[in-house]
Amino acid sequence: MIRKQSHLSAWFKRDALVVILFLLLTIGLTWPLVANLGENWLAIRDTDTYVKLWDQWWLQRSLDTGQSFSYTTDLFYPVGLDLSYHSISWIVAPVGWLLTPLLGQIDAYNVTILWAIFSTAYAAYLLIHYLLHNRAAAFVGGFIYSFAPHHIAHAGGHPDLVHLAPIPLAAMLLLYTLRNDRSRWAILGTAVMIAASAFTSLYIMVFALLTLGPVFIFVALEEQRWRTSQFWHRALWIGGITVVLLTIRLWPIFANLQTLEEMIEAKYVANTGQTDLRALVTPSQFNPLFAPLVKPISDRFKFNDRWPAYLGIVSLLLTLVALARRRKRSEVMLWFSTGLMFLLFALGPVLRFNGELYNSILLPAHYLAWFPPIRAVGRPDFFVLGLLLPLGVLAAYGFDFLWQQATNASRRRVWQTALLLSVPLLVFELWNGPFQGISVNIHPFYLELAQQPDTFALIELPLGRQISKPYLLYQLYHQKPMVEGLSARTPAAAYRYIEDNLLLEYWRDHIWLNCDEMGEELDTAVSQLIEDNFRYVIIHNQADDIDPILPYFLYREPVLQDEQLTVYDLRDFQQWPICPHS
Repeated sequence: MIRKQSHLSAWFKRDALVVILFLLLTIGLTWPLVANLGENWLAIRDTDTYVKLWDQWWLQRSLDTGQSFSYTTDLFYPVGLDLSYHSISWIVAPVGWLLTPLLGQIDAYNVTILWAIFSTAYAAYLLIHYLLHNRAAAFVGGFIYSFAPHHIAHAGGHPDLVHLAPIPLAAMLLLYTLRNDRSRWAILGTAVMIAASAFTSLYIMVFALLTLGPVFIFVALEEQRWRTSQFWHRALWIGGITVVLLTIRLWPIFANLQTLEEMIEAKYVANTGQTDLRALVTPSQFNPLFAPLVKPISDRFKFNDRWPAYLGIVSLLLTLVALARRRKRSEVMLWFSTGLMFLLFALGPVLRFNGELYNSILLPAHYLAWFPPIRAVGRPDFFVLGLLLPLGVLAAYGFDFLWQQATNASRRRVWQTALLLSVPLLVFELWNGPFQGISVNIHPFYLELAQQPDTFALIELPLGRQISKPYLLYQLYHQKPMVEGLSARTPAAAYRYIEDNLLLEYWRDHIWLNCDEMGEELDTAVSQLIEDNFRYVIIHNQADDIDPILPYFLYREPVLQDEQLTVYDLRDFQQWPICPHS
């Protein structure tokens, strides 16, 4: 017990200031998130956030209803939805679920964002401190890794992608274990961190494996460790335990290879989703200080108009310094080559520059499109998240070199102070602007539905994958099954019921009512919906593409109508057919 206290005390003395600074920066650079805790304010910049909130809710829902964690009938009712290919984070979602009784659904989710940004920064700090034993340099590298605009932007849009802490922790433990440690705990810890990346996000697992591959090769060649049996003994133990842990996560996905291939192809947008090369050196358009200058430029970008990929001038200058240093040259080249690999993947199969696509300039990703990790990620711009760790490490190496030069200078304190003053400049240029969010206001009708004890299902209109995302948020409150929904990768079989019901198919495809030709079939479709326990049709009046839907209800009296919703009770159609003249 005394030994544990001494370790804790030593850690606190070493890192207390760093932890406090990262916490303050997390609060400041995600402002006004903390200021709105308790105000039903949701941190969001993309509707994918609703999907992650649903994941958090679904864990409790599955326990309450006895449904499998890998299948739900609350979406795509009554057929249900296979969640094997869904991007649920089996680490983040349970944390949010556990915090929900204390903070409520919205704030529990918001806190996981704060945790992602802080933990990512501190994990990189630990790796870089292990490499350089320079706390100032490690702090700079950790800051770049977590507070780069691309990472902060995705924290509000694709929150499952930003819990990047397992990657630097796995790299640190791999280096430590293969170099000099015989501890079983270190071997286990390395495997657990690799597995944690997979249980956090399969994309993060890909980033982790692509990062650890070069690290493993570097350690094997360093001092010719590959010639020793001890090296391979540890490597095999790490690999064996990792395979076992990853199998638990990946087995449901690989159980049906045909469906897996369909899911990968459905999300593969490499020809349009690459990073614009100019975006890497264009400050974030969400930084209000830079916005007037860069907004006309960023508006030309394809994906980076929403997801800024700016790496930072200070970061790139420090990287150049690192490349110029002679000491630790092999380590610098390890991280440079790793970063270059991620950069090439992020640029996609063909070059995009300043909004223009140059199809004649083929890049390495074009020739590696068959490679499963690249193809599974689907959107090349996501690889910028993998690039940020090598960038942070290289910048730290450059900062460490300048720090050493300042230490050896005659006026050491002056030069070190001047170097530390560059950190505020780094904060200024990487700031992504105020964190975006909305006040969550749920229509009273959904709250009324939650009070109705009997079980029935809802049809929310318009139908469609993208427009269904807010419907997932509403389900957290009304707690009723829905005819549609979505997952990160929705199997085609989920749409079977919609395709087999003529009315739902008309609504999904925005086909106008035609009672003269198929009135009887439409009435049969309504009867089928009622028989399958659908009760309310909810039309979102302010949504796009609702005009073809409205004629279905010209002769009906809604049970509710206001600016937001028009609601019909399907049971009314039993008395008055949908086609009154059929």
